[in-house]
Amino acid sequence: MDDALLGKLTTGAQSLVKAAADKQQPGHPHLGLYHWLAALMERHAPMAEMMAPGIFVADVTRTAHQKLESNDPGPKLDVASVINDAAAQAQQRGKMQASERDVATIILTRAGYKVAEWGSLQLHGSSSESAEPSGGGEPFKPGSAASATPALDKYGRDLTQMAREGKLSPIIGRHDEIEMTVETLCRRSKRNPVLVGPAGVGKTAIVEGLAQMIVTGKVPQMLKDCRIIAIQPSVLVAGASMSGELEKRVQAVVREASQPGIILFIDEIHTIMGSGGMLGTSDMGSLLKPSLARGDIAVIAATTNDEYRRFIENDAALERRFNPVRVHELSLDETMQVIQTLRDEFVKSRTITISDEILAWLLQFGDQYMRNRQFPDKAVDLLEQCVAHAVTQGKEAVDIDDAQEVAQRMVGMPLALEDRLSELEKQLTGQGLLGKAETAALINRLQVTMRGLDMRSDRPNAIIMLTRDAKENSEMLAQVIAQAVYGGEDRVIAIDFARFLHPEDVNLLVGAPPGYIGYTDSLPLHRLAQIPWCVLRFENVDSCHPYIREVLTQTFRDGNLMDGRGKLMHLSDTIVLITADIQIETQRSLGFFQQTAEIGTDDIEAAVRASIGEDLASQLDLVLFGAHGEEGISPEWLEQNLLNEVVQRYSKQGLQIQWDNTLIEWLMEALSQGFSDSDWERWVDNILTPALIQHLPHARAAQKETVTVKIQDGEIAVSKPQ
Repeated sequence: MDDALLGKLTTGAQSLVKAAADKQQPGHPHLGLYHWLAALMERHAPMAEMMAPGIFVADVTRTAHQKLESNDPGPKLDVASVINDAAAQAQQRGKMQASERDVATIILTRAGYKVAEWGSLQLHGSSSESAEPSGGGEPFKPGSAASATPALDKYGRDLTQMAREGKLSPIIGRHDEIEMTVETLCRRSKRNPVLVGPAGVGKTAIVEGLAQMIVTGKVPQMLKDCRIIAIQPSVLVAGASMSGELEKRVQAVVREASQPGIILFIDEIHTIMGSGGMLGTSDMGSLLKPSLARGDIAVIAATTNDEYRRFIENDAALERRFNPVRVHELSLDETMQVIQTLRDEFVKSRTITISDEILAWLLQFGDQYMRNRQFPDKAVDLLEQCVAHAVTQGKEAVDIDDAQEVAQRMVGMPLALEDRLSELEKQLTGQGLLGKAETAALINRLQVTMRGLDMRSDRPNAIIMLTRDAKENSEMLAQVIAQAVYGGEDRVIAIDFARFLHPEDVNLLVGAPPGYIGYTDSLPLHRLAQIPWCVLRFENVDSCHPYIREVLTQTFRDGNLMDGRGKLMHLSDTIVLITADIQIETQRSLGFFQQTAEIGTDDIEAAVRASIGEDLASQLDLVLFGAHGEEGISPEWLEQNLLNEVVQRYSKQGLQIQWDNTLIEWLMEALSQGFSDSDWERWVDNILTPALIQHLPHARAAQKETVTVKIQDGEIAVSKPQ
């Protein structure tokens, strides 16, 4: 390579020229345009994006390499021609040497791009004819250079075009939300709806449904022929390493979105706050505010409830530009329609058949065990995982066994529940951690709750008070339960409440709020989001501040706890072990219902309430305590609600229950003697359910079983009709 020619270039420009020359391999007839494009994209892709709006780096790079691999270098473009043209351009700007930007201008101009900074250059060989490759190859076509919206085409997805091509799934329900969105878009001002709702409820699906309505013409006249362009803030920020590059991208997007008939959809709108902001530059939120304020662009946004409260509502200038549209979780019936539609698509694309019974089981499973997620997202996730499992196993249909295995594995629920509880009973009695009566009480409780048959399914599987010897062995007991029930000793979260001596120490439990010291600290309870199926070991609850116990009581009552970051943690799949200093003189069992005569034992009741307080004591499952509340259960409530609710729960499991008059009379007698709401729940879980479980039909049984429940000789009797 001539040193005199290279002397016309800066060091950076020389490196680019040498990189292009190195691309020429044996078999290539000459140094061509694709050699230069490949070198430019490898070394200066961000600069090329700034110089030629509408260029697709990935497409250009892929095209150039494919051409070179097929020995098609493209139009001849020798080194001397590029250097001389670049030098001439540099001289026009008063420079003695041409920079890499000058060389890039020549390359992009020869490829047919209009260079934004310096315009289209009329240098020798830059005509359209010069872009024709030799040897009969196809001309190089620069991505979307002819498009009226190159920036939107590059950084967004045209949802209306995808709807025309049939790439969007049909929308189920959401008519009210779509109508509110359309009404907002038709306003004169503040025509920017923001979809606010939990993650997974289908906010994006609403916008896709609107795109389908636009394609079919089922929208007002002013929205017909509109384009909905989905913009991801992360895509705009990606690769914007140079100062001012993000501003240029956003300005290009806003300029094109200001054209009539363009509607922007920004998912996760909260991410624009602070996104891309560097020293001396503005973030995306600040760049969009002026256009939103003037009404130059129409925007549909989407975000979650927490992010809307934390980011959008805190910015008054941004909040007033949007009109919130609340999106709630789909109902079970609507979710069923969604997964049925998805099932039909799987049947066509993957030839996998799924019966309505399997779909109903998945829906019920998700509703019962995946409480930290929303419909339809969790149902769709379960269905897709089952289909993927069937595909990998080479099956043509999803059966109930596969569905159960996949679903239980996804939520971390233990498999073979009966075997695990049997192992737990063996370990507890064999190691002498609990007596036979205490072990039986715990097993009975878990038999009920882990099947989802308890009256308060949102509460923990069991809340157990440990005292005396059990307190001393609490660590070992927690490990044994975690290993037998949940499959690993690591599924134990231990917290010592003796550290929480002041009301403000609640921050050490749930985390500090935003802006306070410790907000970013990781706390033991934060593990609950990763391992919802676990054992919570709360030590020395009697030693903490009363306010902390109030928080704990409310947590047990609601079955969930919100941490300092606004994230909701569910306790419905946990087993809670509580230790406290309780002085009990008797050696009676701690199980709630062992014998009717032991209900309301004064010494246990007094000791527990004196130690941890009456409110917290009322939430315990395996300690005897008084009735919570003064009012009992009325006969009308018993007949119309409680008994009917039990019937419905077991009907889903294939067991039809008939109530004998003796049972009704016994319950009415119990009510007259102060039988409370808490007593009822524990009677169902600890007495009635163990008697009914053995009559549950097999999961694959074709017909439901029918039993009659009555009181015989003061005890529960379950029999089949003759």
